[in-house]
Amino acid sequence: MRKAASRRIKEDKIYRDDNHLPRASGIGRSTSASPGPYSMDALARMQLEVASYIEEITIELGAMARAAQLSSLAYFVEMTRLEAAINRRTCQLQLGDMADPDSSP
Repeated sequence: MRKAASRRIKEDKIYRDDNHLPRASGIGRSTSASPGPYSMDALARMQLEVASYIEEITIELGAMARAAQLSSLAYFVEMTRLEAAINRRTCQLQLGDMADPDSSP
């Protein structure tokens, strides 16, 4: 129960309002890579939050997979965590914020 409530709180933090999420218009049609009506900083902030959240939850998922001796699954979850960490750092650089909020000075 606690984990589900905790996860919902984190999802609420990331997805405060559906109007802030970019949507792909027209399924099946080509879409541009531009963020549309969103500023690059707003997009980078959203990407930073999502990448940080994915990095956080994959730590937990990896531990679960290793405990269950699901080595292939644990490997792919770890690769996902590493990719999320790379994306988080890239977004921090874009925003000019290299201070990691998870680490203490």
